[in-house]
Amino acid sequence: MRNYLKTLVHPEALMQMVKLGFIGGFNTFVTLALSLLFRKLGMLDELAVASAWVIGTLLSYFLNRRWTFSLETKGANVKETSNFFVVNIIAGALTVGFVWLAGRMRGDLSDTEFLGAQIIASIIIVIPKFAAYRDVVFKRSLHKAKQG
Repeated sequence: MRNYLKTLVHPEALMQMVKLGFIGGFNTFVTLALSLLFRKLGMLDELAVASAWVIGTLLSYFLNRRWTFSLETKGANVKETSNFFVVNIIAGALTVGFVWLAGRMRGDLSDTEFLGAQIIASIIIVIPKFAAYRDVVFKRSLHKAKQG
């Protein structure tokens, strides 16, 4: 476990986390804006979050593959893409569940509470999500970190 944790503070991994953070911030803005728009258009909160998440996930895949993990876009394969979506389905389900739980605990959420619940969920899952991207989806990067 200690050796694994060391790979998270390797210079390459730290740079990947910074890039992932930029992409995550951008995608969070896009996803929150879309979820709020979809909510204003009359969608249920959970459906608004899920719909915005699908769009954000597609954007995240291409940006992370190319920029964060420096992989050529043309080299994408079915297993990698599938793994990316599985990781994000789990993260998305956790986010939707967190919004649902917040709504059940607080009653009808204001727009600010609705967005805040999504932000809190995103913060909670950021490190496990990075580790899954690096170790499960874009495996090549983990090997580089172990060698350094």
